[in-house]
Amino acid sequence: MTDVQILMSFPTEAPYRIDQVTNNPGLMLSLAIGQILLAGLLSRVTAARLWWTTAGLQLITIAVFFTLASWGTSDIARFSHHLAINPNEVLQEPAWIAVAPLITMLPYRLAFVQGLVSAGFALIPLLLARQWRRPHWGGWWALLLVWSPLLRNFLQNGVTRQALATLLITPLLLRSAGWSHPTWLWVGIAIAGSGLSHNSLAVTAALAVVPLLTRPALLTSNNNRKALLFSAVLVVGTALIAFSHPAIQQKLNHYLFETGYYNTYGLRNEVLGLELTALMAVLLTVWRAKLNLRSMASCHDCRTLLAYTLMLGLVQLSMATGFLAPIVSRCLDPIGLFWLLALLAWTSRHHCAWTLIPVLAVVGESFIDDRILSLEDCIGGDQFMCPPDRWPWQINY
Repeated sequence: MTDVQILMSFPTEAPYRIDQVTNNPGLMLSLAIGQILLAGLLSRVTAARLWWTTAGLQLITIAVFFTLASWGTSDIARFSHHLAINPNEVLQEPAWIAVAPLITMLPYRLAFVQGLVSAGFALIPLLLARQWRRPHWGGWWALLLVWSPLLRNFLQNGVTRQALATLLITPLLLRSAGWSHPTWLWVGIAIAGSGLSHNSLAVTAALAVVPLLTRPALLTSNNNRKALLFSAVLVVGTALIAFSHPAIQQKLNHYLFETGYYNTYGLRNEVLGLELTALMAVLLTVWRAKLNLRSMASCHDCRTLLAYTLMLGLVQLSMATGFLAPIVSRCLDPIGLFWLLALLAWTSRHHCAWTLIPVLAVVGESFIDDRILSLEDCIGGDQFMCPPDRWPWQINY
């Protein structure tokens, strides 16, 4: 069959994945339970080498889980098909076009990349847990992120490119917030990689440097001022290069003036439940740490959490009213990620990580009950939790 015949035989609109999928809640539930058991083991392990080994096993389990779970989603199916025939048909970012031949050699193609990106998100809280000397919470924090309904579009809808771009911008967030101190060289490389991975660089970079606005004391140091100036030049320069691309200008115009579609994941009950239990965690932390308004106002982690809370509320307001929703709704996942990390940082700073247990319970219940145990129509539509029904070498793309 020629490339033209293959292209003509592939659906031109969703659903794209109409075969080679199955319902297998038993397998997916087993992998989810495996992640929980490994998180529990991480909370008991004290030896560093054994901890890292267990963390590695959890990351592998998460990668396998999201590789299989995302196989049936729309973007994964469409991109996996076109990558080997004409990547320019569906891809505009130079980094993805360059690695397209490599992706076609991976098992399950782009679904495999989605699994790696999901594991990358889980790696962030694991590393922070070690740095903050809270290693026993690392596994649970990882599940809180990758199972969170706030990251549904990234990790459960197979939006791999924007998810990777946001993951790569995270070092800038960590440096800006003072939660970790990667070198500026690595931050610069990560920003460049983010810009080459997706056209959302300007937005995600701006969101990542929000903590700088909550840390005015940084401006009192000459070294910090130079670092901030370097960061600003790097972000602005990369953004200008990105926005100079005609394809990106066309897509921005499409979101602002043409399309009326937007997701409303931020208004779902599981998100509201997460936010309610997060509020409980904040109140418990205030009570347990004996905080007052003055001490909270002087805490940059508290100010950062408040800033991202306000931004999350604005995104949800946009979804509820429809005002600029087609483009603002795409900020839900990055803001949701940064908000969750700010929540982890603030509760950890006050030795109240335990207050997030109800949050984890709500996230886990909604993920297992609503996503794993609820059977999807895997033939009638492109769905999450519709794993492949055959081995990678048996797939016909």
